[in-house]
Amino acid sequence: MKHYIITLGLLIGMGASAQQQLSLSDSRQMALEYNKTLKSAHLKYNEAEAQRKEARTAYLPNIDGSATAMYLPDMDMTLPAGLPVVDASGNPTGDLVGLPALSMNDMKYYNGQVAMQVPIYMGGQIRYTNQMADKGVEIAQQQYQLETDQVVYNTDNAYWNLVAFREQLKVANKYYEMLDSLEQQMKDMYELGLTPRSEQLIVTVQKNEAQLQLMKAENALKIMKMNLCQIVGLDLNTNVDVSDSLNTDPQLILMANSVDLALTNRSELKMLDGQVAITELQKKTAMGAYRPQLGGQVSYGYTEVPDLVDGQTMTQLSAQLTIPLVHWREKKHKKDAARYRVQQAQLQLDDTRELIQLEVQQYIIQVNESFEAIQIAKKSKDEAIESLEEVTASFEAGLNTTTDVLNAQASWLSAQAGLLNALATYEVAKTAYYKGIGQLNVDLANNNNQ
Repeated sequence: MKHYIITLGLLIGMGASAQQQLSLSDSRQMALEYNKTLKSAHLKYNEAEAQRKEARTAYLPNIDGSATAMYLPDMDMTLPAGLPVVDASGNPTGDLVGLPALSMNDMKYYNGQVAMQVPIYMGGQIRYTNQMADKGVEIAQQQYQLETDQVVYNTDNAYWNLVAFREQLKVANKYYEMLDSLEQQMKDMYELGLTPRSEQLIVTVQKNEAQLQLMKAENALKIMKMNLCQIVGLDLNTNVDVSDSLNTDPQLILMANSVDLALTNRSELKMLDGQVAITELQKKTAMGAYRPQLGGQVSYGYTEVPDLVDGQTMTQLSAQLTIPLVHWREKKHKKDAARYRVQQAQLQLDDTRELIQLEVQQYIIQVNESFEAIQIAKKSKDEAIESLEEVTASFEAGLNTTTDVLNAQASWLSAQAGLLNALATYEVAKTAYYKGIGQLNVDLANNNNQ
């Protein structure tokens, strides 16, 4: 057994040199750079920026060019040599005057034009469209922040659970060593005739069960490492190890004005508030379509019909005024539909605000409960250590049974694991709290090591 433990220790030592150490800050940064959902949110932000720039161009004049070339083959067109002359009574005299005779077998036509259209007044629609584009950028930015917070929370959750499980595995190995030592002790006592073999077998059965659980725990640790690798973008088979350790003496974080902070900072509320503003602007845009609209146009063109009309240029200035008159209450119906959309968006905002207030209260409770769980787990650990020491001493004095020792060791293992779980749960609860009040990136770095 000693040879096995020494060999295992050498293998672990050799593997440790090839491990990739990850701190919490490294894990967060790598996860933020790798996460595909976050990349998609960034692309949506870029899309919103492009749409805003596109909306700005509506203030500028549009310049378009057009050209036409037409050829009509085998067209026989003959014009008279002149116009008929009439007398005072309007009767033709038989004479022609004015035009030479013209005969065309083919006809060609050329035309080119450059026109500039200028929006002068469009009922406010251009202004409202630009304001909606601005809100779209703000919403995309808040969506990106929301995804960022979620990535950080998922990373912290995976990281701290891995830290706790790694420490629990160390405790499980120590528990196995306790059972191995007790088994050897019982074997020696049996050989001396001080105890029946059944007592030794009780310990052996417990040790075999512990070995099985240890094997499962090592496999579970591998899965948890793979989970962290997937989150931070490493190959799943990368041998990673976490460099941070659990703070065994954490302090309770301050949680004053939590609801007010959440209502001010939460990205979900900012997004919904922007959506309400967009529906209001959509309503104004719909009404703007029923106001007078004025546009101007300047064009410069060239026209030529060979053998008929010499090439000539023309500059034209024009303005167009459109005034909606009768649309059979279409404006009212559109206005009603837009008003209902505004009300729906406002109701969703109000409902989400109430849910967030409830959610923040739950986060506060979780932080307080996890902190209290640490204090209780510490007491349980101290009591379990004291109990194990006392039972072991009584056993050696012949006052306790083997079962008593096994129970004390199992209680020690449970207390140690319970404290590690409580410490990890508190770290995750803090992350969830700061995410819940919309200050994950601001306050988590300052309070993470408390």
